[in-house]
Amino acid sequence: MHPSQVKSYRMPLDHDTNDRSWLKYLTIFATVISGASIPSSTAAQNIGAALLIITFLFIHKSWEEIKKTLHKPFTLTGLWLGFILAVGTIWSSAPISDSWGFFLKMRAYYLIPVFLMIFSRYKNAHYLIASFATMTFIAVALSCISASFNYPIFIGEPGDWYVFRHHTFHNFFAALLGIGILSILISIKISIIYRITLSATLLIITYDIFFLVVGRTGQIIYLIMICFIILLWNWKIGIALSGTLVLAVSIILPKYSPAFNTGINKAESDLTSYSNGNAFTSIGLRLEWHKNSILLIKEKPLTGHGTGSFKHEYKRIAGPVDSKLLSKNPHNDYLWLGVELGLIGMASIVALMLAAAWQGRNLETAWKWTLYSLLLGMGISTLVNSFFTDNASGLAFVILSCALLSGPKVTKA
Repeated sequence: MHPSQVKSYRMPLDHDTNDRSWLKYLTIFATVISGASIPSSTAAQNIGAALLIITFLFIHKSWEEIKKTLHKPFTLTGLWLGFILAVGTIWSSAPISDSWGFFLKMRAYYLIPVFLMIFSRYKNAHYLIASFATMTFIAVALSCISASFNYPIFIGEPGDWYVFRHHTFHNFFAALLGIGILSILISIKISIIYRITLSATLLIITYDIFFLVVGRTGQIIYLIMICFIILLWNWKIGIALSGTLVLAVSIILPKYSPAFNTGINKAESDLTSYSNGNAFTSIGLRLEWHKNSILLIKEKPLTGHGTGSFKHEYKRIAGPVDSKLLSKNPHNDYLWLGVELGLIGMASIVALMLAAAWQGRNLETAWKWTLYSLLLGMGISTLVNSFFTDNASGLAFVILSCALLSGPKVTKA
């Protein structure tokens, strides 16, 4: 063998050997922390993300490897979001500390290429999903146990049996796990033991979401996700099955689910109060914030009021009102970015989801359906909650999307 050939053969081997020692285990550790923390701890999420960045800095020729991700649609839209947020600081009406503070708040989207690169190594995508699934099911199991003994665990409350996260996030992450399991059951041939185990797990998750945890958004999103998966599986049969499922849920839950009834009764009470002029309720405040946010968008529909300006502009347009009616965000990310960056900001969120969907079109079925459900859930949830801009759910979205996008692809014949 020619000497030059020996050198070209050994170089990757040495690099592989180095990465498979301490750095490999550090990367796996950081990945597991990042996945397990999503349904359990925002602080641990930040630690996990920091560890992932540290491992990136130690990876041999990491900057060369990251170039492979820069042309990916999800990467490009994430970086585009960072670019328009940076440019938006130029005309922002907010103090510079608030403008750049909001820019830094959205940092997870600028790190998409780093996460995509890391999750493409050592089957890290599988470790991330497995750790997320494990901790999410632990949260669900503890929720069921706490309800059985009528004893709240951690931050839970009597009658609302969430554990590590408040009901909105608890139900959303549990719903995503349930949809992943449903996708596996429908699309993959597995042994009868695994099928029974996964089916039982799915039933426990469904029971927890619909009957134990009071989270209207999560319950509705889960139902929509299930119908979505059924339609992806077989749209002709899916239409009938989805209609039957919605009908069954509308009959069963009002009769047998205290958690569902609590949410529905609260919603009806909030809407009645708002129609009578009282906006000091969960839904009433959101409606008031949305109404004024739309007025702000109409003032500057193209460019918006600038990055980080929402709080200041909202205070201006709301005038002298009770401080409870003021808000730092409208609990709707389309409106939030619409106020600050105009229609371009609103379109950027949609573009981010469409880019991820396009990039994941060649994934194996279960991975693709789970990704699409995540995107659908985020897109709907952020109509009444700040899912993209919140540190916990925003970072979770980026991490989970990058892991799912790094999953196995369909091999072309």
